[in-house]
Amino acid sequence: MQKALNRSVLQDALIKAGLNQSGVAEKLKVSREAVSKWVTGESFPQPDKLLRLGMLLGLAFEQLVTLPPAVAVPVVSFRKKSHRKTRDEHLDNARETGEWLKRLVRYLPRQELTHPPTLKDPTDDYAYVQEVAAQVRREMGLEEKEVIEFTDLINKFNQLHAVLVPVLWGAREHHGNALNIHLPDSQTTWVFVNLDSNIVDFKFWMAHELGHSLAPELANDAGEDFADSFAEALLFPQPYAARLSATLQSVSGVGARITRIRTDARKHVISPYTIGRAVERYEAAHGRPKTDFGQKSGFMGSVTNFVKGCKTVSQTLFHELPPEPAAYIAVARSAFGSPFFEALAGFCRQETGSEHFIHRVLGVSLADAKALSGELAK
Repeated sequence: MQKALNRSVLQDALIKAGLNQSGVAEKLKVSREAVSKWVTGESFPQPDKLLRLGMLLGLAFEQLVTLPPAVAVPVVSFRKKSHRKTRDEHLDNARETGEWLKRLVRYLPRQELTHPPTLKDPTDDYAYVQEVAAQVRREMGLEEKEVIEFTDLINKFNQLHAVLVPVLWGAREHHGNALNIHLPDSQTTWVFVNLDSNIVDFKFWMAHELGHSLAPELANDAGEDFADSFAEALLFPQPYAARLSATLQSVSGVGARITRIRTDARKHVISPYTIGRAVERYEAAHGRPKTDFGQKSGFMGSVTNFVKGCKTVSQTLFHELPPEPAAYIAVARSAFGSPFFEALAGFCRQETGSEHFIHRVLGVSLADAKALSGELAK
C-alpha cells in the first residue's frame, strides 16, 4: 500500500471549506483531473501541491495523508556455535525464514484467546535474572525438584504457545544450536532446536530459547546476553551456586575442584562451563572470594573433554541416523508435543510447492523435503 490522501478527512474538509474538486483545482492551479485522481487514490500530489492543499484546507500532514502500515519484521535471535560472530547474512537468512513461516500461521491449532505473560522490562542484571528464574521454576512446579528435565522445558514452551521445531542441522561447528523467530503480526514464536547438538548443549540452548520466549521483543546482543544469563540461572540457580562455592572453597587443589564441578554437571546434565559461570557470577555479585578452579589453565580443556563424551540428542532419540521421515515426524510429535508438524501437514495438503517450503524452512535437502512432504500429506 502506497501513501494516499485520507479520503474521509479530505471530504469533510472540502465541505467545511465550501469547495469542490473544481474549486481546489482552480486555487492550486492544477487540472480537475489531477485533483480527481488524488481523491480516488489513483495518484498522489507532488510535495509542493500537497503542502498547498494542506494549507488550503487547514490540515496537517498527519491528518491529510494515510501512510502504509508498518511492515512487521520478524524478530530473530540466535548465536552461532562457540559464540562465533553472527554476520548480517545470518540475520537476513533468519528473517527470511520468518517471512516463510508467516504462511504456516493459519494452519496452527487455535490458541487461547489471550497471550501468555512475558517479561515487562527484561535486563541482564544478576539479581533480576535470578528472580525471574526462581519465578519460572515455581511456575514449572520445580520447588521440590532439583534437576530440570527436558520434559519440564518442553512443557513450559507449550504453555507459552511457542512452537518448537526440532531440526537436524548436523553437528558441524558452523551450524547453530537453536534459532528463535518471533512474528509480531501474529504474536507467534517459533523455536528451532538442533537435535544434532550434544545433550548438554541442547539442554542449555533449550533454556536459552525459553529466555527469548519470555522476552520476545528483546533482540540483538541484549537479547542474547539476557537469554544466556537466564538459562544459567534456570538450570543452576543461585542457591546451588552458593552451596557449590562454599564446597569448592574447602576442596584442596584445582584438579579436585574441577572434578567436583564435573560431578554436578553430570547430575544436572549441563556443561561444567555453565556451572563454573554460575559460581563465578554468584561470587562476583555477592563480593565473595573468587574460587580458583583452573579458569586460566585446565578448566576449559576439561569442559571440552566432558562435552565430547556426551551423545547427541538425535543419537538418543532415533534407532538409526539419518531417521526415516515417519520416524522423524513421530519423534517430533511425541517427544516435543509440538504443533509444528500438524500445521505443516495442513500446509502440505492445501498448498502447492510444499517440498520447496520444507526445503527452505527446515534446511534439509530437496530430496528429503519431498520425502517429508509426501509423508505429511498422507
